[in-house]
Amino acid sequence: MSTYLLRTLVVQTPGTRLVLEGDAVKALMPNGEARRLPLTAIDAIVVLSGIDVSTPLLTRCATDGRGLTFLSKFGKARASVLGPQDGRGLLRESQYRRHFDPEARSALAGVIVAGKIHQMAWGLRQWARDAPATAAAELRHHATGIESMVPPSGSEHREQLLGIEGAATHRYFSAMRAVLSETTFNTRTRRPPRDPVNATLSFLYGMITIATQGAILAAGLDPFCGYLHGDRSDQPSLVLDLAEEFRPGADRFAVSLFNRRQLRRKHFTDELGGAVALNDAGRQIVLDAWHRHRQADVKIRRAAEPLPRAALPIVQANALAKALRENGQYSPHQLVVT
Repeated sequence: MSTYLLRTLVVQTPGTRLVLEGDAVKALMPNGEARRLPLTAIDAIVVLSGIDVSTPLLTRCATDGRGLTFLSKFGKARASVLGPQDGRGLLRESQYRRHFDPEARSALAGVIVAGKIHQMAWGLRQWARDAPATAAAELRHHATGIESMVPPSGSEHREQLLGIEGAATHRYFSAMRAVLSETTFNTRTRRPPRDPVNATLSFLYGMITIATQGAILAAGLDPFCGYLHGDRSDQPSLVLDLAEEFRPGADRFAVSLFNRRQLRRKHFTDELGGAVALNDAGRQIVLDAWHRHRQADVKIRRAAEPLPRAALPIVQANALAKALRENGQYSPHQLVVT
C-alpha cells in the first residue's frame, strides 16, 4: 500500500488514553473498551482535547517521523510532536535566502496568492455546472471577477498581496452563499466561528494545516519561514502559505456535507460568547467523510497519473523544495476535471 493511502488516526472521545503496544497504538476507551491499530497503517495521529497520550507512544511517533498533533475542539492546532531533524542545511539556506530577499519573497508570495485565487475561481465554476441558469451565471461572473484580481508577477509587495487575497476571498465567500441550499451562511467568521458552516470550515482548515505541516517537514523545509504570511515566532507561516491552495477544496467538501444533509444543526453545539462547534457526532461524520474524500483520486496538471487527494500536500511541498533548491519557480497545483 502506498504511504499516501495510510490513515490519519483521529481520536476525539474525552477520557481516552493512547498507549504503545508493540508495533501498534492501543486506545483505552473510558467505557472500558480497547481498540488496536498497527502503526504501519497510520501516517499521523490527531487527538482532540481530553485525550491522554503515553510517553512511549509519543517517543515512538517522534522516532518514526509520524506526526502527532493535539487539537482544540475547534480544530486549531495546539501542539505537535517532532523527532530529530536530519541535516537539510543547504535546502533551508536557500529557503532563508529567498525569504530575506524582498523582491524574491514578494514574487513567491504573489504565486501563492494567484494559486489560491485560481482554485477559488475553479471551485465557483464547478458549482456553476450544477446550479440553475441564473445562479450559474452569477457564479461564473464572480469567478471571472476573482481571476481578474490575480496580480501580475512581481508587481506587488507582500502587504498589498495580503490585501488582494483578502478581497478575493471575501468575494468568493459571498458567492458561496448561493450554493448552500440547506443552511444559512452569511460571511466567514473565525475567532470564534459563529454558525455551523464556519465551525465546519474551521475544523477542516485545521486538518489541512496538520497535513501541510507534516508534508513541509517531510520535504525538509522550515515551517516557520514563509513568504506570504508574517514572521511571528508562534506562527508556522510557510504552513499557512502552502495551505492556502488547499482551502477552496475544503470549502467544496463542506458545502457538499450540508447540501446532502449529512450535517445538520443537531450536529453542532452553542458555546459561550456566541461560538458554534461541532459536537462528537458531527465531528465523526466530518472525519469519516474527510477520510474517504482524501483517499479519492484526482488528476492534476503536470502529473502523468491520478493520485489521492491525501498526496497533494506532499507533492506540493516537494515541488516547493525543488523550486527553492534550484532557484526556480514554484507552481501551485491545478485540478483537472475528468
